Amino acid sequence: MSKMHSPKLIGLDSMNYWINTKRKELIRLLKRIDIYVANDQEARDLSGESNLIKAAKRLSSFGPKMVLIKKGEHGVLFYSRSLPGASGIIFSLPAYPVEKVIDPTGAGDTFAGGFMGYLAKSGKINSSLIKKALAYGTVAASFNVEDFGLYRTGELTLGDLERRLIKFKDCFSF
Repeated sequence: MSKMHSPKLIGLDSMNYWINTKRKELIRLLKRIDIYVANDQEARDLSGESNLIKAAKRLSSFGPKMVLIKKGEHGVLFYSRSLPGASGIIFSLPAYPVEKVIDPTGAGDTFAGGFMGYLAKSGKINSSLIKKALAYGTVAASFNVEDFGLYRTGELTLGDLERRLIKFKDCFSF
C-alpha cells in the first residue's frame, strides 16, 4: 500500500490462509483500509465472535470503516461505524434466489467485484450508494453460480445486471 498515491478507497478481501498464518500482520493491515470483505467463517475466525453482528463490530474495531461479511447462499451483512450522513449502520441482504446452482466457486469474488465496481462508478460513498452497491454485488454473484468458471459472467452485460436487479428489488416490495 505504500506504493499507492492518495487512494480514495482501499478494499481488502482476505482468506483463511492469511488469518491462520499471518494474523498479526493482517490485523495491522486492517488499520490502513476502508473496506474489509470476509466470508462468515473468516469473520468468525479473525474476530473470535460467533455472532456475525458482533464479529462485524469487532472487525471494524481493528480499523476498517466498513465490514462486509459474505454469507454465501444466505446473502451479505454490512456494518459501518460511520458513513457520510449516518453512523452505526447494519444492513443485510439475502442472496438472489437462483433456481439451479451449478458452481458457487468465485461467487464471493464476483460479489466483491460488483460491489467495488459500483462504488468506483459512483465516485462517492453514502449509505444509499452502499446499499445499491451491495445489491449489484449480490446480483452479479447470482450469475456466477449459474455455470462453471467464467462461462456465465463472461457474457454478462450491464443490461443483464439491471434487469436482474429490478427482479431482486421486486422480491422486497410488499
